[in-house]
Amino acid sequence: MLVPIVLLGSYGYWASSRSLPPLNPDQAQVRLQTQTPSSKLAWPAAGQSGVGIVGTPILETHGTQTPAAIASTAKIITALVVLHAKPLALSQQGPMITLSASDEALYNSYAARAGSVVRVTAGEQISEYQMLEAMLLPSANNAADSLATWAFGSLGNYTASANSYLSKLGLAQTRVGTDASGFDPSTTSTAHDLVRLGELAMQDPVLAQVVGQTTASGIPVVNSVKNVNFLLGTDNIIGIKTGNTDQAGGVFISASRATVNGKPVTIVTALVGSPTLFQAMKDSLPLIQGAQVNFKPVTVITKASVAGRYRQPWGGRVTAITAKNLSVNTWNGTTVSSIVQLQPVPATAQAGQTAGTVTAPKSALYDLKSVPIKLQTAPTKPSLWWRLIHPMR
Repeated sequence: MLVPIVLLGSYGYWASSRSLPPLNPDQAQVRLQTQTPSSKLAWPAAGQSGVGIVGTPILETHGTQTPAAIASTAKIITALVVLHAKPLALSQQGPMITLSASDEALYNSYAARAGSVVRVTAGEQISEYQMLEAMLLPSANNAADSLATWAFGSLGNYTASANSYLSKLGLAQTRVGTDASGFDPSTTSTAHDLVRLGELAMQDPVLAQVVGQTTASGIPVVNSVKNVNFLLGTDNIIGIKTGNTDQAGGVFISASRATVNGKPVTIVTALVGSPTLFQAMKDSLPLIQGAQVNFKPVTVITKASVAGRYRQPWGGRVTAITAKNLSVNTWNGTTVSSIVQLQPVPATAQAGQTAGTVTAPKSALYDLKSVPIKLQTAPTKPSLWWRLIHPMR
């Protein structure tokens, strides 16, 4: 009789004093989302337009996004495709290009059709970087075709390479036509796609440097060229490209700077199908100005919000709450996602003990931000009876 009593007593002592298993959260990871108020932008009345921010998926459009002629903004495509094939680093001039009689004929042809040109002569030598300046600042059509022909052997080869490049980017509504200059209306795009192309251009240090210049000197034959983007330097505008033809009307892609959460961001806008270039630039200004201030602080989660719960095997739950507010400044009309991560906690945890974090992942607009999650109360203790009948838990 003594042995069973001793065994029962030993089991009772072990059961009542053994370590309890850790408590696991009901859901270890939860993604929260907060919708900011809708943006209010001064969209141009004519044509189609769009706005985006370099480094983020944020993009808004206005008007029907139907492919239309884009005039000289097509030279952004030319620059991107040429630099993809013949890359340059900052401070590099790149290879010297010897222009031929064909290049001089291109100049004469465009000049005869009242197209934008930079004078060239057969036998002239000009660097790849200088060709980019001639193409993008005064918007020389002949420089675009000559640069594309130099890089790819012919305009036909350039067109094939450019359309392949666009396809890989997923820009299905953009197509390069018969030239590299955009003078012919066969090169078409939408404001949506031009915003994306503008973002790519501003992410290339060489292109960002070129389109940010008001003038460039040292260009062979003509010596200096002037940027036709007369809004450069206005309202924090740092680029990017104008375009106008009879078929396209006015087209304008802009890049401007804003500071959000102490971080510099680049905003890109595009307007396609304005009656004139002057109208396109005039109508773009309110959109640019509005975009630069279209940011709003949003509280992703407030202090003492329930972030999760821990289920106790012996019954009841322990609530985990946020220790403080988590706020970010972001683009109006977007959804901010945050991630709640909870770790197991010991059954002996105390009220206020850290149990995890809630995080707003890093973006181009703000750095990664986290706040701790703490236990609202301490776990309760199981009854002796529960301990006795759950020896394996």
